[in-house]
Amino acid sequence: MADDPVRSPRQPGKARALPGHVGIRALRQHLPEVISTVQQTGQAVPITHHGKRVATLVPASQDPALPQIIAFASLKGGAGKSTLSMHLAAAMSKDRSVVVLDADEETSVWKWKLMAEENGLRLPFDVQVASRNTLVRTARQLANQGHTVVIDTPPNNREILKTAALVANLVLVPVLPTGIDMDRLGTTIELLQEVEAAKPDFSWAVVLNRAEARRRLVREAKEALGEYPKLRNAVRSLAAYATVFGAVPTELAEFEALWEEIKSVFQADEVEA
Repeated sequence: MADDPVRSPRQPGKARALPGHVGIRALRQHLPEVISTVQQTGQAVPITHHGKRVATLVPASQDPALPQIIAFASLKGGAGKSTLSMHLAAAMSKDRSVVVLDADEETSVWKWKLMAEENGLRLPFDVQVASRNTLVRTARQLANQGHTVVIDTPPNNREILKTAALVANLVLVPVLPTGIDMDRLGTTIELLQEVEAAKPDFSWAVVLNRAEARRRLVREAKEALGEYPKLRNAVRSLAAYATVFGAVPTELAEFEALWEEIKSVFQADEVEA
């Protein structure tokens, strides 16, 4: 039988040394752990049946055209970066291994993971904490291992925002369609434009959050964004987003649409303004 690559999202857990091969019975009993270790180490492992190899478990491959490191960034608080980070990670984890890096001093997404574990729930992606001093090294190491990295950044911290932007392939700037949020957007965009000038392969885009398609404010916000790069897909204000802290995100249709749009832009090697 030809080798049958198996691809699955990485499950949280510490990487262990893989054996030379894994029998089908053992694989059934320890599948999440084996997949987690394969994804973390990048090491393929043969699957055997009665001593004969029947398949090979390999790490999920990444499309080199797609962003491997995505950061949610805004100097204004309350834009929804943590909620967006966790939902986008859940949407992406359906076809790739994802790690969310919590670079916010409040460690909101890390606490989200811990609460989920206390409730007996397992997120379909890993969450790790990264400080400003470890963010670049950790993000690149995870990306080199084949994971897609999502960085959650704090508000009012130019240093961490710039660090995240420098290591990321794509920065998404969430903004609420209100006058004060649109007014405060300028300082974040100025910083990203500085990074863009120094980093030719850098991309960023605004994403409207807590938006309702028929609201006048949304229309005015899109007009105010003018020529700034922005995603066509917006995220609405749903109760499911506000009440999912400590649980597994399941309302993912809008985030799957965001991810599909991002993939189409990067695979076409262009950014729509």
